[in-house]
Amino acid sequence: MSSGKKTAPTVSVLAEHVSDHLSVFVVAEDTDAKRPANGGLRVLNYPSDEACIADGQRLAGLMTHKHDLYGTGFAGGKIVARAAEPDAVKDELISVTAELLESLDGAMITGCDLNTSLEDMERLTALTPHVLAAVGSPVDASAATAHGTLGAVEAVLDKDLNDARPGRALVHGCGAVGGTVARHLVEHGWTVFTVDLDREKASFPGATPLPKSCAWWELNLDLLLPCSISGLINAEMATALKTPAVVPAANAPFQQPQLADELRRRGVQVLPDPLVNAGAVIADSIERFSPDAWKDAGAKDVYAFVRDEVRRRASEYLNQREQGLSVGAALEEVAATPSTDPIGLSFGESE
Repeated sequence: MSSGKKTAPTVSVLAEHVSDHLSVFVVAEDTDAKRPANGGLRVLNYPSDEACIADGQRLAGLMTHKHDLYGTGFAGGKIVARAAEPDAVKDELISVTAELLESLDGAMITGCDLNTSLEDMERLTALTPHVLAAVGSPVDASAATAHGTLGAVEAVLDKDLNDARPGRALVHGCGAVGGTVARHLVEHGWTVFTVDLDREKASFPGATPLPKSCAWWELNLDLLLPCSISGLINAEMATALKTPAVVPAANAPFQQPQLADELRRRGVQVLPDPLVNAGAVIADSIERFSPDAWKDAGAKDVYAFVRDEVRRRASEYLNQREQGLSVGAALEEVAATPSTDPIGLSFGESE
């Protein structure tokens, strides 16, 4: 059994471009092309370059945890950009990002994130090879994350969704990830309540969209799936929650980490978000380390692999927790060892 916590690697700005209207920072572990950093490109109207870098450091740290947990073969990283009008600088953003990636000679690989699209990644790929975004592939990174989330749900239920008794679930955030999760639950007979700022996204056949004024955290549920923003659940909400399980596809869904611990003390199964939302990085590992199998595979093959891997590791985590291990110790027990081959290499082995 592992003991003690691993020291988190230091993340720093590896390359940057700064101007009055656009600043771009590559924030990652100190690494090289043998174990490249991996994380998406996001552009926001940050209040300052300092705030932009701080967010990059936070996000790169989260990516480090996720990559290490699943043994993707990548280090943690993120590219963060600051612009008052993100859409207005998109051409320059693509050009600058390509130059920064080229300057790092393969030590950083990026993909989609907030305010960047697959179309942006296609344009970036034309300028640099250091992109993993399923360009030209039927695989969708958000769908991969959604199927990983469904695998985590099956770990909590200890059954395949086809065999589980349908219950009551709430999906908060019905975008590319949450919407896919919610639709699959509806297809399996679940009563699914949906919450989204865009009422249209929450209103699909079989779902029960809730009004903005509804105190959704007071509903009696069998599953809560936060798929929207970080810091969604505050202390008042956590105290009122009536559910045996929280399966977060969103990063850091609690405003304070101790809120999750308080729920666990009440007997609620709260899965750590890096365990749940790793579908996209697992897909990246396949694309990077098993390129031939990736080219020959269909989207369903990739999604099934992701779902199985997340379900297996989440089930192992829950088993360790049942044996009395702390959250940190349980995650250490189920994490890939540094000597393990990248998870992507095992894709297609049984075929």
